[in-house]
Amino acid sequence: MRCEGLRLMSGDQRNSLDDKLAKTVAIVARLAAGESVEDIKAGPAPEYEPKPHELEAAQQFLGNPERLPKYWIVPHIEKLAFHHPRQEIALAVVMKAVGVTDQTMFEGLIGQITNALSKTQQPDIGELNTAIAMVAGVKPRDNLEAMLAFQMAAVHILSLRHTRAMVTSDTLEQLDLQERVVNKLMRTFTSQMEALRKHRNGGNQKVVVEHVHVHEGGQAIVGNVTHGGEGRKRRGAQFHEQGDLSISTGAAVLSHIEADKIPMPGAGGARQEGLPVSRGKSRSAKG
Repeated sequence: MRCEGLRLMSGDQRNSLDDKLAKTVAIVARLAAGESVEDIKAGPAPEYEPKPHELEAAQQFLGNPERLPKYWIVPHIEKLAFHHPRQEIALAVVMKAVGVTDQTMFEGLIGQITNALSKTQQPDIGELNTAIAMVAGVKPRDNLEAMLAFQMAAVHILSLRHTRAMVTSDTLEQLDLQERVVNKLMRTFTSQMEALRKHRNGGNQKVVVEHVHVHEGGQAIVGNVTHGGEGRKRRGAQFHEQGDLSISTGAAVLSHIEADKIPMPGAGGARQEGLPVSRGKSRSAKG
């Protein structure tokens, strides 16, 4: 009887501890959400209604079929493996995402990036999964691009790691050293981006040059031309008001203006070219 009582007491204590732990987690979550202590003491939090853009983002994230399996260290045996029920399927998915077609090469790249990013003998699983996600984001198309993408991921992570070391430097010598390392790493990253661009484009850079030709006798007006105002009569004559001309860069309009010419009689009845006049109806003179 005493043993059963002790067992029941131990079970009650465990349940009580679990309840307290669950309440503590809930309180921490509410504090992280921005609620005050007074709001928490007042009672349970009201159910949150997501906004339309939040629902759209959540649906896009949760419905993404391309989320990659992640590595983890299997407990008790301390072995690196995919957190997936079928290791061969997870391997195929990740290899396709990082653009590697050979399993031996893939395993070598995983070992190299793990050694490069781990600070101790224990693999840094977080950095490893981050690097794989970065490589997949580059979308390598062949083994060469995959190797370059893994290098880019390592350089990026190390540059930010040394940036942190630069912030926490205690002396000017340490600060200067870390600053030089960060500068070299970031320059290397931009060089890697350029190498990837050249590899994908075949080393060719496309430059488009556009020309606007203005022929003799024509006028070029750059921008949009707007005429404003309405005509009105003054003293029997027709006057027109013209608004301002607004000129903006980005458009070119070619306008060819040709003048009407009235032939004029010359000596001996021969016709000669007259002076140009503006467009419009010309009055006919009686002889």
